[in-house]
Amino acid sequence: MTTLPVTSPQRRSAPHIVAPTFRSSRDAMLATSLAPTELPYLSPSETNRDVSRYGALDEIRCNDDDDDPSFQPSGNHRRAGHVSFQGDDDLRATHTRTPFLHQQLDCLQRAASQVPAIALVTLFHLMVGIPFGVSYFPASWKSSSPSTTLSSSGRGEELQSTEDHEGFVLDGSFPLPGKEALGIRMFLFSTIIGQLVMTYASNFHNCIALQMVENVPFCQSLTYIVVDIQGYGREALSTLFFLFGLASVIVGLVFYFLGRFSLGRILYFFPAHVLIGCIGGIGIFIAKTGLEVTANSSLSFNKNGWITFIAKFHLLAVVFAFESGLRIISFWTKDESGKSKYPLLSPIYFCAIPPFFYACAGTWWFVSGQSLGDEFFFPPLTECKGNDCNAGIARLWGDNVWDIFQIIDFSSISWAAVIRSIPTMIALVMFSLIHVPINIPAFAVSSNVEVDMNVELMAHGYSNGIVGMLGGLQNYMAYTQSMIYFKSGGGGKASSLAVAVLTTVLFFIGPQIASYLPRCMAGTLLLHCGIDLFIEGVYDAYGKYDYLEYAGIWAIALVMTIGGMEAALIAGTICALLTFAIQSVAYPKPIRGSMSAATLRSSEWNRCPRAFEILDSEVTGRIRIFVVQFQGHLFFGNVSLFSDGLKELIRNIPIDKRPLIAIIDMSLVLGIDSSAAQAIIKLRDALANQFCITLSIFVSGSSEGFPCEINLSKVLKSQNDHWNEKSLMAQDNGIRDRRFTGSYVCDELDQALIYAEPVIQDALIAMIDPSLLCSSIKQSIVGKETYPLGSLDDEKSYAIELLLLKCGEEKKFVERFFSYCTREVYNEGDVIWKQGTKSDCAKLLVSGHLIASLENEAGTTETISVGSVIGESGLVENCNRNSTVLVLERSVLYNLSRESWEELKEKDPRCAHVLYAIVSSALQQSYLRDEMSPYIENRRQKHRIK
Repeated sequence: MTTLPVTSPQRRSAPHIVAPTFRSSRDAMLATSLAPTELPYLSPSETNRDVSRYGALDEIRCNDDDDDPSFQPSGNHRRAGHVSFQGDDDLRATHTRTPFLHQQLDCLQRAASQVPAIALVTLFHLMVGIPFGVSYFPASWKSSSPSTTLSSSGRGEELQSTEDHEGFVLDGSFPLPGKEALGIRMFLFSTIIGQLVMTYASNFHNCIALQMVENVPFCQSLTYIVVDIQGYGREALSTLFFLFGLASVIVGLVFYFLGRFSLGRILYFFPAHVLIGCIGGIGIFIAKTGLEVTANSSLSFNKNGWITFIAKFHLLAVVFAFESGLRIISFWTKDESGKSKYPLLSPIYFCAIPPFFYACAGTWWFVSGQSLGDEFFFPPLTECKGNDCNAGIARLWGDNVWDIFQIIDFSSISWAAVIRSIPTMIALVMFSLIHVPINIPAFAVSSNVEVDMNVELMAHGYSNGIVGMLGGLQNYMAYTQSMIYFKSGGGGKASSLAVAVLTTVLFFIGPQIASYLPRCMAGTLLLHCGIDLFIEGVYDAYGKYDYLEYAGIWAIALVMTIGGMEAALIAGTICALLTFAIQSVAYPKPIRGSMSAATLRSSEWNRCPRAFEILDSEVTGRIRIFVVQFQGHLFFGNVSLFSDGLKELIRNIPIDKRPLIAIIDMSLVLGIDSSAAQAIIKLRDALANQFCITLSIFVSGSSEGFPCEINLSKVLKSQNDHWNEKSLMAQDNGIRDRRFTGSYVCDELDQALIYAEPVIQDALIAMIDPSLLCSSIKQSIVGKETYPLGSLDDEKSYAIELLLLKCGEEKKFVERFFSYCTREVYNEGDVIWKQGTKSDCAKLLVSGHLIASLENEAGTTETISVGSVIGESGLVENCNRNSTVLVLERSVLYNLSRESWEELKEKDPRCAHVLYAIVSSALQQSYLRDEMSPYIENRRQKHRIK
């Protein structure tokens, strides 16, 4: 927090201003750059202009320097960030007390600047609360006066049936007077609690809480369940409010535990198309509710519903006209990207509906001499008796104000209704969870504030838990209202509390105001919100989902409209499972693609020239490695497709070009049932017996093995003793190393290529040129086993053969070059050299195992195998080491020091060409690696097998 105190020689008159964090780092830098500078005294207006220029302050705290222990008055005292009065004593005396008044005035000005934002949000609360508040209970549960209130559980029979819900006809009177007033107060009460909790528990300084209006359909569904069991009396209302509170408590607990255990990410695992379908269905429901509020009658999708619709069309036509006007204006005011140029257009339009309606009604009365009927307006939503109707205090503080807190009677709760409501409660809780993970990140980005998702989830948990224990409805942070409040300059705890206080005032007088508002305003707002939700959930989803998911979206929306919330929950579950099942087996061909390994390279680059010659050959090289990739679910239904399909692919290859090694990549396989697992085992045997493919390598794609119940990895790793005698291995001149027969399992495609391709464990090289395995350097080709060297002379002969493979020079020159090298032995854990040190030698690894690592990169390592020459480039170029080399096991190396190298160049330049040849070969391999790396990475990781 940036501090800009104001000091003077008079301590008692030395107040200071503490300003909060600026909205951007640039503003903060501009402001703090003035701190060490001695500034002239500014008038209040000039000060306000400068402060607003350097940053928008969220709050102003006015304090006295008596509370500042760091203040030390002195004649020439200056502190960073302090503004001292300049001039003579008279000038200082003139301004001794004015800064305090200026600061108080500035505090008032800052507070006054928040008034428009506070008033605007409060007006929105009333504007949204009236249409949604009167929608919590079905329109066919008619409002009643005290004379018609039913205290028993009997169902009223004097009202016409207009709604059919799962065979139950809701037709009766509301047990309390002022049903609409009760609903409006339910909305405002939940909003008040949410605003108070968010003010102190949220990290946002300008968030606005709101009752979760999207849950209106669930409220009506719970109403049908309870009334069907208990009737229309006060007992049913008690059970209903208990369910409202219980749902809020459950939602609060879920939010709290998600935040407490950092599980907010789990909310993103809900099937997106199911949620979108629910949004579309709720949009239809809210739009239908808007028409019902306007007509003051329930509308159903049957003959009676259409008759009612036609009879009330003169009321509905007004709503249609207002909605059409808003849609046209919104279309005309869109920018090039399709977004509205004026975010406040819709709120201003809705606020303009009442005065415009009254103007039209007055014009109608003036022209025709007739006034509009009462059906265009809400009835009086509060009760008063006799002369009390003229007493304002009686109307504000009537008994029905506290009905919301007195309804629940635990002795009258129907537990049968509670049990029957469980599916609807589950759907309500699940749907309540989808808004917060969307609203929080969106508002954080829009307001440029970093918040912790888990903290915000717990804040929503506190809010819903508290309101639930008081029998209230669910609430959340509303993105739209928060953005309007933020852009209007609102922010800080004081203004947030002011919003809560004014909303509390509306809790008492809101129903009074609603009595003077036309029904068409509430109906238009509900219809507009419903259409927007439907467009978002159904229309805009077209093209973003495949046909199966989009059909599920429509199915869920229609089922919710016709069958209600419980049916929509079942439909959503069925759609999710059906989509998963169909998409899992949607690939009719389990073989994704196949190719030879001619263009594939493994990550192992340390090979001898003869090995490169074999692997690059167009006749006997990598082209004889066949790679095939499976995908999707392998099960009994497609066993023949992948088994016979692979055989057919190999059968189509000419006999003289058929593969010697097959790599079967299952990285994209999602599941394998027992039938498919047995078929894979038989396929391995068929490849060997029918096509002479003696080595089959299977890629599981995971260190956990194949996605099946049986241990397929263990079975495939076992050797097959029933090879066809006509196979290539029967003619391998006595080389019958079972390492290169049977089947093998790797976790990744790169490992499979390493096993099939390089010198170390290179089956292909062993098949083509067995002499490479029979030579004295067998250990560098076959595996990591230490070759039994009988003496030091054998070791030196072995080292010379390694150099011959690396450089390709004549043996006599290599032997003379080797005479300049000295033998070194390292133990496990020793450091050969550190990255960045001076290159003073080159080394040949004769036995053991080393690893090189880059210290400035995380986890970048490379293993160094027997036969490798390290440090040769640094020795020739006289540069620093580019990696750190560690010893993994006891190793023997032959070292060429810089002194020996300089001597060799001077006395025997021809032998020095041995090292130059090794460096040239290494540079060539490095160039090939850099050229092929993007292609190899794309092939290996993305498995782009065509």
